[in-house]
Amino acid sequence: MATCIKQMALFLKGVLKYTSCFLLFINTLPGTALAESELTLVTGDMTVGLYHSPEQTGLVDELLGVALQRIGYTLKVITVPTERSLKMSSSGVVDGELMRTPFIEKQFPTLLRVPEPLVESEFVVFSRQAIDLTEGWQSLAGKSVGVVIGMKIIEASIPDKALVTRVKSEEQLFSLLFKKRIDMAVFLRDMGQYYLNKHNAEGIVISETLETMPGYAYLHPKHAALVPLLASSLKKMKEDGSYQVIFSQHIAGNAAEPVDGQE
Repeated sequence: MATCIKQMALFLKGVLKYTSCFLLFINTLPGTALAESELTLVTGDMTVGLYHSPEQTGLVDELLGVALQRIGYTLKVITVPTERSLKMSSSGVVDGELMRTPFIEKQFPTLLRVPEPLVESEFVVFSRQAIDLTEGWQSLAGKSVGVVIGMKIIEASIPDKALVTRVKSEEQLFSLLFKKRIDMAVFLRDMGQYYLNKHNAEGIVISETLETMPGYAYLHPKHAALVPLLASSLKKMKEDGSYQVIFSQHIAGNAAEPVDGQE
């Protein structure tokens, strides 16, 4: 009996020894299951500034970063030309879109909306003098208008008779406006105002709102199970005040409004 107990003790000692070595080994490996899962989202270069920065310190970077951290994920954001980002996210090259409006859903129906809005997007006109927008988007007919390529709702809403110049970034957009190469620039109110404030630009008039639409994160179908978890995490941030704290830190001096509830 004593011999049997001794042999069992030696066996258990060996198991513990090799188990410890195995755990130590896998802990040294990059990207093991013990690490947090990383979610890679793509964004168009139009969002660089207020919503996103290369250091991931933009408004939407931080909102989604905190929301994902609460459910065991880290966030990685890559920036590409705005038109290309939707092709990457819908094909599954990346895990989803940092933020888009529901206008994309008809053209990219496989992308899954995370049904808790991040911000309220206001589409406005930036110009050197006040303009009459009584007829809404149709008021731009016959006008020299600049737009950023890939901003789907703007591209679809500009009337055919407008004289449209398409550019790749907000920097190019406002450069054309400053140089009087276009009469108007159609863009998002908060992002445009952020850009103007950052560059101490004067003499630019911001119009009344042409259209308002909430912005959401979108995920590829392979992450369908994550959609309700991320939506719930964002909702809890609004309930506990952390959403408002992050929002206020970024929007001081800009006109954007936080969004409180699920759309």
